[in-house]
Amino acid sequence: MKPTFSIGDAIAAPFSLLKKKPLSLLVWGFLTIAAAIGVYSQLIPMLAGLPVGPGEGTAALDHYVLDSGRMSLTVNALTPLVYLAILLGWTAAARATLSPGRGDAFAFLRIGMDELRVAVVYVAWFIGWYLIVLVTMLIGAALGFAVWSADQTAAIIIMVVYGLGVMVGATWLFLRLCLIAPVSLIVKDFAFARGWALSKGQVLKLLGLNLLMWLISIAMQLGLFLVVGAILVTGFFGLGLSWPQSVETPADLIPLARQMLVPGAIALIPLALYQGWAIALSAAPAINAARQLLDGGTASPSVLPEASAPAVTAPTAPDPVVTGVEAAEAGDPPSTRDVAPADPSDETTSTGDSSPVDPLSKS
Repeated sequence: MKPTFSIGDAIAAPFSLLKKKPLSLLVWGFLTIAAAIGVYSQLIPMLAGLPVGPGEGTAALDHYVLDSGRMSLTVNALTPLVYLAILLGWTAAARATLSPGRGDAFAFLRIGMDELRVAVVYVAWFIGWYLIVLVTMLIGAALGFAVWSADQTAAIIIMVVYGLGVMVGATWLFLRLCLIAPVSLIVKDFAFARGWALSKGQVLKLLGLNLLMWLISIAMQLGLFLVVGAILVTGFFGLGLSWPQSVETPADLIPLARQMLVPGAIALIPLALYQGWAIALSAAPAINAARQLLDGGTASPSVLPEASAPAVTAPTAPDPVVTGVEAAEAGDPPSTRDVAPADPSDETTSTGDSSPVDPLSKS
């Protein structure tokens, strides 16, 4: 029977992490939020002096063009730190999924070969996927322009049909590649060929799984906006604050921002929890599905085997014949309860010697 996986078990994996390891999710969320704040806060000096008053459009544009180039270089240079934080959270969520019954003092965060392999795999297959899609689209555009001079209607039809075909092909290729990183982490090796082979025949189920993940993420984002918005609005009116009368630059909002520090800090808690859960949602279902396929069938996420768990075998009862012999060697008569009765049709001795009995030796 061809191996498959349970979509229900896979989609339940991030919810299981939220229930069993909420503190780990908070750590992953705070890590990524801290990295993002550290990087994008570099834009504050430029934005603080940006004119926002009435009739300041031209001045604001000139100010932005003057400073955006320099600040963009700084932000782009530091953006890999955000990706690193997301990578660490992703691999941590993967380890937590593979170890459902185990805790970890560092919230499953590590920096090692697992992170390196996952990073290399994602960068490699994304670049390959992007180049294939880009070249295919350029071929379609060239084909459309070639037909355009002869028949514009035909050219439009060709480009629309071709574009839909490219979309379907790109989605298929994405789904065939999406298990490579999870398999690489599980087997602790670069598993390009193995991950590709494992997704064969699973495209429709992987498509359904990714659609469910997308719908769930939208619902969770709406819930997050409601919770964070309620905290900030309650804090704003609860503290008796009001919007400044004159705001010429974002710097004029700094006094208000300082007064909103406590509500903002409270809002960071659900924001970090959501961010950690979003990382778990991106990692846990794929890890769970890959683990099931590697095991050759479906498995509940609560009983996924851990790679580090040693095999345990049940103790076996001593052989009754050996027990009797050992008792005889010790000087005690063997008990009839411990010695198996001899079978006349058996041509072997009861001492464990499997060689046939020589009839001449008895005479």
